[in-house]
Amino acid sequence: MSYFSNALQRCAERRQLNQSDLAKRSGISNSYISRLYSGESRDLSDANFAGLLNAFATDPAAQAEIIAARCMDVREIARFARAPGADLVEIRVKPTEARTKIIAQSGSDLPVVELSHETERAFVWLRSQCPINPDLEKHLVGYAKLTGMR
Repeated sequence: MSYFSNALQRCAERRQLNQSDLAKRSGISNSYISRLYSGESRDLSDANFAGLLNAFATDPAAQAEIIAARCMDVREIARFARAPGADLVEIRVKPTEARTKIIAQSGSDLPVVELSHETERAFVWLRSQCPINPDLEKHLVGYAKLTGMR
């Protein structure tokens, strides 16, 4: 699954939009939205991308998340193609004033991340399994370090 499809689903879920709502707001067919959600379609035209951004016209933070996710997908394609320039690209969304306050209150320098409900449920389940299976915890930490956790 792509960063873009995850971000699109997460933003739609936060605004309580289903695929049909997103199709109506963006001017894209339901079937194409479904393919975007599943990550099957990677040939998103600029016009369709603009339509999706317009579906979130009242939510600049959602638009920024979707734009960054599309850029991250492109960077991953470049990494797969072994383009050394891909590792020189940093993609981030500037924090809004509200997010800056949340980060300051939490006392952490880690960014606040909002995951989909399904992903949150998966993490809750994984956390519940760590005391039962210490190897699972080692595996999760190892995978996180492998994928960039410091």
